[in-house]
Amino acid sequence: MRKNGSRQISVKQYRFTDLFLFAVILAISELIGHFAAKMFPNEAYYTVSFTIPVILLVMLRWGWPSAIYSALAGLIACLMQGASGRQWAVYLIGNAFISLMLIPRYLIGTKKISAKWWSIALFMAGGWLCVYLGRSVVWAIACAISPLEGTTAASGFIMYLQSDLLSLVMGVLVMPLLRKLDGMTDDQTEFLKRIDDERKEKQRHDSYYDGENELDEEALEILKRSDNDLY
Repeated sequence: MRKNGSRQISVKQYRFTDLFLFAVILAISELIGHFAAKMFPNEAYYTVSFTIPVILLVMLRWGWPSAIYSALAGLIACLMQGASGRQWAVYLIGNAFISLMLIPRYLIGTKKISAKWWSIALFMAGGWLCVYLGRSVVWAIACAISPLEGTTAASGFIMYLQSDLLSLVMGVLVMPLLRKLDGMTDDQTEFLKRIDDERKEKQRHDSYYDGENELDEEALEILKRSDNDLY
């Protein structure tokens, strides 16, 4: 639909485009995390990934579709690492624990979560903690079912803390910065409604002043005719 030379898209089109772009960003984030780990000395088990912030942004913006992104992140990670069956379970099921952050998302609301830098930092830390515990617990269960030589059920808690701690620090720093971008951490349904209300208000404002100018021109014409009648 075109109006005043501009193209207006539907909410469904906007949502599809937005979710697609975040899926691309998520894939890039996983790639960065994978190759960044290889830059550390002796291939240390450290990762610098923005996967969790991306998933949480989708969660704030659209809610439940973020659950798909947690599975997508696990799938990409497993494919790049040539994962074993145990790792598939850890990343797919463990990542799904981040969906627990939907509880504060819906109970507290996106406005309160992103209102302060510390509240959105806590939201980020909560998401990271959910994933960390999810992966560690799934690892412990997998080890209990099928013991792995040289490891214990508790080793996953140490391993994932070591590998993901830097990602937590980066996420806590980045999320408060993103909240400053207009609409970035808002519920997009509410954000689009606000933008539409602002657009309508601007149109009413412009129409009012256009009408006022027309009245002024009309008044000037009457004055001119009155002046001519005096002579």
